[in-house]
This record gives sequence, C-alpha cells and structure tokens, in this order.
Amino acid sequence: MRLFYFPIAPNPTKVRIYLREKGLVLDEVLVNLGAREQKSPEYLARNPLGAVPALELDDGTTLTESLAIIEYLEELNPSPSMWGSTPLERARARELERICESGVLQPIARIIHATRSPLGLPPRPQVADASREVLDKVLPVLDARIGAGPFVVGPRVTVADCTLSAAYGFAEFAEIALDPKYANLAAWRARFRERPSVKQLG
Repeated sequence: MRLFYFPIAPNPTKVRIYLREKGLVLDEVLVNLGAREQKSPEYLARNPLGAVPALELDDGTTLTESLAIIEYLEELNPSPSMWGSTPLERARARELERICESGVLQPIARIIHATRSPLGLPPRPQVADASREVLDKVLPVLDARIGAGPFVVGPRVTVADCTLSAAYGFAEFAEIALDPKYANLAAWRARFRERPSVKQLG
C-alpha cells in the first residue's frame, strides 16, 4: 500500500500521525500541492477530486478521505485499538474526534485558506470571521472535555489526538495563534508535540 500526502496539509498529517502511533509503516509518496501535482492526470486517476490523502491498495484501487483510510487500517490492524477497548470508550473517542475535526481542524483550514492560502486562494474575510466564531464556541467546550488528559480521551492515545495534532500543526504553520487561556488544550499540545509520532513527520 502507498499513502499519497503533502506534509503541511492537515488531513494527510492526521493519517501519518496515526500510522506512527499505531506502529504501521507504509510507502509514503509526496504529492506537491504547490506544483499542482494533485491536478495531474496521473493523480486524478487515483483521486478524481484532486485531494490528499489517498491510499493506494495492493490491488491498485484507491481509498480517499482521511477518516475512511484510518478506519480501514484499523480494521486490518485492530490491536491495539486506536479507538478504545469498550463500546463507550470507542463512542467517546469518535465523538471527540468529530468535534476536533469539524470544530477545530476544519475552521482552522478555512481561516488559513481565506486569509493566507498556501494554495493561492483569494481572501474571503467573511469565511475567516465565521470560522473564528466556530473556534470560539468549540475550544472552551473541548478544553473542558479534555480536562487533565493526558490525551484527548483520557489515558490513551486515540484517533482524536491525531486529528487535533494535525489541526494545531496547520495553525502553527500559518502562524494562527489559538487562545492560550485554554490551559488544558495548551498543556495537551505541549505534551503531544513531543511524541515521536509528531517529531518524525519531517
């Protein structure tokens, strides 16, 4: 299997952190978004939407969408689980992963692409303002849910940590500061960024 990625983009970053936390090794193929390689005929044959990540399977077919890729790899490699060991743990992990995705990663991505898009998209101030409002609503809720951690869902790393780390990494790349008054989130970020899964991304 081969994972097609771009190192700054948060969705492939989420998958790459997951792989390292899980201890899985795949061939990783760089798709240079700045050079618009995602729009090449060769890449569009893998993913007609022209986005990363894409997971090329051994039979030559392709899976797209970061969470679908992670779920597929979890099915193939169920132990140790990156969701949890009980129905409630898994439900909590999925709940918080969705909050991290829709309430943090997506708004950060929209702010970046509406203000200083690395892909050269035009400024859209209203989109950026609306996305900041989402962050202002979600971050205090997530901060309270994380509590003392040490991870998003308590004592073990889950896919939610991979998603939130990718979100924070994208914000830091674009120099978008997230309010430090959310002490639990700030402490989580300081701890998680020191993990080999994040440091080894390159």
